[in-house]
Amino acid sequence: MSRPPVLGVNFGQSYASIAVIDKEGHPLCIANEEGERQIACAISYAGEEVYIGNGAKPHLVKNGKNTIMGFRNLLGHTYDEVDHTAILTAPLIPDSKTPAYTVDVLLPPTKAPTPAPRSAAPSGTATPNPGANEPVPSTKTLTVPEVTSLFLSTLLGSATDFLGVKPTQCVISAPTWFTPAQQEALKAAAEDAGMQVLQVLDEAAAVLVGYRVGLSEERKERGLLGQPEEGSAGEEEKRDKRVVVLDMGETSLSVSVVQVSEGEYTVLGRGRDDKLGGREFDDLLLKHFAKEFSKKTKVDLDLPCGENASAVDKRAEAKLRLAVEHTKRSLSASSGAATCAVESLKDGMDLSTAINRLRFDGLASGVYSKIGQKLVSVVESASLDLSQIDEVLLAGSSTLFPGLQSHLALLLPPTTPVTAAIDPSQVIAIGCALTALHLSELEDGLKVDDVLALAKEPVVCTSAPIGLVVPGSEELIKIISAGAPLPVRRRVAIPVEQGASQVGFELWEGKDEVKVEKVEKAPVEKDEDDEDDDYEEEDEEAKTAITVKTKALGGLQVDLKNGGNVILEIIVQRGGDIEARAWEEGRESEADKLA
Repeated sequence: MSRPPVLGVNFGQSYASIAVIDKEGHPLCIANEEGERQIACAISYAGEEVYIGNGAKPHLVKNGKNTIMGFRNLLGHTYDEVDHTAILTAPLIPDSKTPAYTVDVLLPPTKAPTPAPRSAAPSGTATPNPGANEPVPSTKTLTVPEVTSLFLSTLLGSATDFLGVKPTQCVISAPTWFTPAQQEALKAAAEDAGMQVLQVLDEAAAVLVGYRVGLSEERKERGLLGQPEEGSAGEEEKRDKRVVVLDMGETSLSVSVVQVSEGEYTVLGRGRDDKLGGREFDDLLLKHFAKEFSKKTKVDLDLPCGENASAVDKRAEAKLRLAVEHTKRSLSASSGAATCAVESLKDGMDLSTAINRLRFDGLASGVYSKIGQKLVSVVESASLDLSQIDEVLLAGSSTLFPGLQSHLALLLPPTTPVTAAIDPSQVIAIGCALTALHLSELEDGLKVDDVLALAKEPVVCTSAPIGLVVPGSEELIKIISAGAPLPVRRRVAIPVEQGASQVGFELWEGKDEVKVEKVEKAPVEKDEDDEDDDYEEEDEEAKTAITVKTKALGGLQVDLKNGGNVILEIIVQRGGDIEARAWEEGRESEADKLA
């Protein structure tokens, strides 16, 4: 059975990426005709030519007023709703209902009418018309939806060239904070570009699908299913997990706390910062390289430029920003020094320098701290502690820096992995492609609209964890986590001591808490010359997520005949009713039910 050609699109504010399903059924983030997997969301009109993607960005230097960038977030808005201070390229047309741009273009010359045949040869010399074959200067007006459709059509063309056939169906990503009106505007623009949009997918959901399904496919190919995952502290992946999705793009940071239960996702908390993104790293590097340039050449250069900066400095900033993008990629991919070179940066003077990762991490430490603070605040807004988070998933090209990943890991318990196993700059597109494949292969009789409508219904979840209590202990062995979507069923195998003839269980509701213990530091020998004799280092705190019992639900008793494991099954219905039964392995027909 041949798979339908489907497309996953990660449509960001600054960059986009496209993913397809290859012949073996694996998701693959592909490069466009220019060899770029991260495609700049930029369009530039230069005379008769139109540049789309990475080729449009260099035109910011000399042709900024005809270069359009940052248009995604304007979808679904009116002119009055737009923050015009954030428009860094071609300005918007004032007083237009839908945000629109006007750019200068050159139209092809009009053909002169064919002269009527003459019976006699003309006398004298024909008068030349020098403008007859020259392009005609004009202007072109494009609304934000039209710009979006033009850009998305190039992504569709790249995917078609790669697959050899036009993808029939597509899933496209949108930020978690997009309103329904913005999602509809995005879907309409994509369909105008020739895409059949199955779903506009939340970016956090795309990340979860990309990591869970993408990694499962990879492990299946390597024959590792059922074995412990790397970074999982020797345990198999939990069926119920609390996951943080940290998505940092070029212009913003988004953090989502999600309860994952058997492939169902429930959002516990969300937060975003529109002023914290990859551009923060750009500005740090710009200031650093500007100082080095001024120090070496004695030419004053103060970047980033403000509104009152000279045209020369603004041009220098545009040129240096383009060079800094390559520097950032080198810093995230290599442990060596990353170079930065710009010809004729200012007053004919060139810049040629380098920065190593240690120096960059020193410059970026403040940004790293802001990201960590945002992570902590969003987790706390979900009434959780970092010790109760099972995993942090990274997305967005700005999370590729090893220094940032190390900083986040230091905030979390040693057993909580910071996962970037799939390239964070590609994982959203991969998640969209996998979702498109799933929706395109629905069984006969199931419609995509019906499935998506069902997914939008209010989710009812468990309010407290449910599990077993070991006699003499206050802690609960959790089987069903709080926040698991209902109805839910869990079945676990419990080992039994050899020779036991009977096993009893107590089923309890519980409460998630954090156990805090003081960790004494080893005494440090002080020098005789140490004046600060009264100084003592404070003991560190070790936090552990635990679940304590709160309410007894009943008991179960199983008689053993074969000395096998005991199977326990718990079912919680949508209305909250709890069913539980237990039996010796192989004797399910004799199961004992909850008393």
